[in-house]
Amino acid sequence: MKKLLILILFPLKFLYSVEVTCNFEEVYQNSEIQQGIFFIKEKMLRYQYYDQDLFTIIIKNNNYFLINNRTKVVQNLKEKTESLDQLIEIVSEFPNIKNTYNNDGLAIKIEKSSNEFIKRVSIKSQEINVSINIMNCKFNEINKKYFRHFNFEEHGS
Repeated sequence: MKKLLILILFPLKFLYSVEVTCNFEEVYQNSEIQQGIFFIKEKMLRYQYYDQDLFTIIIKNNNYFLINNRTKVVQNLKEKTESLDQLIEIVSEFPNIKNTYNNDGLAIKIEKSSNEFIKRVSIKSQEINVSINIMNCKFNEINKKYFRHFNFEEHGS
């Protein structure tokens, strides 16, 4: 579940006003690469890996749902959410976020793009060392159906 730490890049205040869809690429220290897409609308987030052996994370109403991409089995994610909540709070000041954060052994570096949206997030701790590139962002309306964890709606790559 080390990939759950990627959620820190989605500031909650930003979720209230903007709808955005972006592609992402996670690059790990061992050269492993994972790609996917995320959606942000109001207080909801969908973080979907393209790999069928991985999962989609949906956050809505302060609940975390983990959906297996292959089987569509839904799990209510309750583990490690306290630290995720704390890390999300660190970046909730978007667009006025700092470039670096250090908290309880977790180092986060954030690089903004020219339009002030996040371009890259670097996360280092004892558990994870990943760089997340964010690209092809589109700021337009997103259908709420993509945030359902039951009656899960597919989204193509």
